[in-house]
Amino acid sequence: MAVYTTLPPEAFTHVAGAYGLGTVRGMTPIPQGSINTNHRLETDAGRVFVRHTTVRSPDDLRFEAALLEHLARAHFPAPVLLVPAGPTPFLEMHGGRISVFKWLPGEEFTRAQLTPDVLERLGAELGKLHRTTQSFGGTRDNPYGPEVVKGWLEGLRQRPEPELAAVAGELEGLLARAEAEHQGLEPRGVIHADLFLDNVKWLGDRVGAFFDFEMACVDAYTRDVAITLNAWCFDGGYQPALCQAFLRGYQDARPLAEVEKAALFGHALYGAVRFTTSRIRDYHLSTLGADKLAPKDYRTYLSRARALGSMGPDGLRALVGV
Repeated sequence: MAVYTTLPPEAFTHVAGAYGLGTVRGMTPIPQGSINTNHRLETDAGRVFVRHTTVRSPDDLRFEAALLEHLARAHFPAPVLLVPAGPTPFLEMHGGRISVFKWLPGEEFTRAQLTPDVLERLGAELGKLHRTTQSFGGTRDNPYGPEVVKGWLEGLRQRPEPELAAVAGELEGLLARAEAEHQGLEPRGVIHADLFLDNVKWLGDRVGAFFDFEMACVDAYTRDVAITLNAWCFDGGYQPALCQAFLRGYQDARPLAEVEKAALFGHALYGAVRFTTSRIRDYHLSTLGADKLAPKDYRTYLSRARALGSMGPDGLRALVGV
């Protein structure tokens, strides 16, 4: 959701026409995220969210469109994708692909607003998502699995900055440890894979919507649990009350099998390594200014990786209460 591609005003006029939105009344870039260029667009038909990607393939976008349609039929709170006339759910424009979504109401919580009650509701909604996607027939491999992360780390280890090279070497060791914890035979299905604080809208004290499903893929459900745990339950250290509330809410909606409980540590450690590495690549090494890319410090995820490495599998299970 950064501003990587500067789109001319006529591009938004074309988008409004293609989607039957009437006249463009205003446009605001959204300098957040790490991959896409996003805008808030005001039109005669109301406010919409416009995403321009140069990374996602047509197959990726078709998968996302089909998943959102499936979630809508199941009444799961998720974005509504608007579809232009034609054979595809997107527009080819300016070296990339445009997708348009209805604007989601609600607010994104800050870390200071997180309480055990909030995390319990979040966990329950994630469990419902996983139950819902069990009946979805689409397939997409995880585009950021361990092999991809290994390649990223090999590149970072060659960097001239001693700090980054040292961190890359440390992360390679932690990733190998995460992979050694792989359990196999875990329940799999479509996961969100990126459920950070800024990808959930809240309406008062309830979840209004999960959004930003562009990284959704088929993987172990426990990987989604671990990624979300890392994102929401760490503030200088893992917060036991938040961790336990999150897992309690999740298991109310979808109880974890014993093999999933045993796999949680490996997935959490992988997630911490994966997001440390991507933040180095997408933010720390980015040449975009703060007006086009809201910065994120990779060290916050390095802290998670180190904390997990210190506590080990038994320590994590005791922390989260499973």
